[in-house]
Amino acid sequence: MTTNNQTQATFNSPLANHPRIAIVLTAVGFAGLCALELIPAGKILPPLLLFFSLGMVALCLMPFVLGLPNGRKAFQEYCRDIRLLPAQPLARNILLGLLLALLTLASIFLASLLTGHFAIDWSTIPALRWVKGLTRGIWEEVFFRGIILALFMRLYPRRRAVLLSAFLFAMMHLSVPSLEVAVDLISLFFMGLLFVYVVLKTGSLLPAIIFHYVHDVFVNWVQNTPGADNVLSSALLYGFLWVALIVGALLTKLIVERWSGGSHWAVG
Repeated sequence: MTTNNQTQATFNSPLANHPRIAIVLTAVGFAGLCALELIPAGKILPPLLLFFSLGMVALCLMPFVLGLPNGRKAFQEYCRDIRLLPAQPLARNILLGLLLALLTLASIFLASLLTGHFAIDWSTIPALRWVKGLTRGIWEEVFFRGIILALFMRLYPRRRAVLLSAFLFAMMHLSVPSLEVAVDLISLFFMGLLFVYVVLKTGSLLPAIIFHYVHDVFVNWVQNTPGADNVLSSALLYGFLWVALIVGALLTKLIVERWSGGSHWAVG
């Protein structure tokens, strides 16, 4: 594992010795690869191409060529550096990820019901969304809560590293500036904080991956409110979601501390 004490260490990779540059290149590289989804080659091929391209970068290019985040290492050591390993206790981490996704989705669903305009529409969760969800659930966690977070933690004290990684995660979703986009970015920042907390508290990316994947697949289904007042529906959605994120952090703390196998990386 890494700590900010490693800023003075020398790694067997030139890029690993310059973590600020490495963070920028990793984030820009991730964003650049996401453009693969825009290739006009049908509906399924571009998302699959993106998924496997990000996988090659994360699992081959990063540890063996670029040596990020902490130098060129054996694959198992690399996985431990980015908290892809260990996954134990497996049952706890799977359960926690599912519970957090259920919590956030339920909060949005309740907000949608309160608008009086919720409509069941199964077309909001097509097969394509399950494929795209894999990219966001797995590789966003590996890159942002794995590689980039490890680099930030070499540069700054833990809380600052957590805040900066969540901020960068939110800014990667920036689109045309507007009030709605600004509020959405704030929500993504809070979600990013919970993702980081879960990873550090459990010492594993697995619960965050499951949480992220399930939430992303079903979020459009639970917030489908055609004809609802936009201001009201947004206020309810974000209000309920932000409360759910706080409850999620408390739930994470409770489960990890009461279930054997808690990590010394806890931040609570």
